[in-house]
Amino acid sequence: MKEKFTKTAFRYIFEFMICGFGGWVYEVVTVWIMWRYFDNRGMLHMPIVPIYSVGAFILLAILGEKKRNPLFVFAFSAVITTIFELAASYVLEFIFHRQFWTYRTWWGSILDRASVISSAIFGIFAVIYFFVIHPLSGKLTKKLPVPICVGASVIAVTAVLADLIISVNQLL
Repeated sequence: MKEKFTKTAFRYIFEFMICGFGGWVYEVVTVWIMWRYFDNRGMLHMPIVPIYSVGAFILLAILGEKKRNPLFVFAFSAVITTIFELAASYVLEFIFHRQFWTYRTWWGSILDRASVISSAIFGIFAVIYFFVIHPLSGKLTKKLPVPICVGASVIAVTAVLADLIISVNQLL
């Protein structure tokens, strides 16, 4: 029982890190393509944008582990992540008294806080998550010994929490 819990915890911590890093890469590349400069995106110092991880977990909670049509996953996820992005932008602005992102110049802007283009990209990310990342993390988790899972989990959680505390302190 303890081994199963440890491996499950590792799996979701690993997926949190992968999705957050993937979101950071997407944001950095987008800024580079649009304005030709490097910007360390997100509120953390680490190359992780947690909103992408939280969005993936919201989708996993709603859709579950059941095998689904990729087109359905794309469309459903585009809608859900757009709603989540809109809500998150308002919550973060309320807490930190600043706007973290805008889509003012993007085609299909939705209240300057989301866009049709970003929604489609999030739909693509969801398909990658459900059909590549989540299955691979399950296979990796089964193969790794428990001590590796524990050590990697402790290091990752400690690093993210420390960065979150420092970053929130600086923003407030």
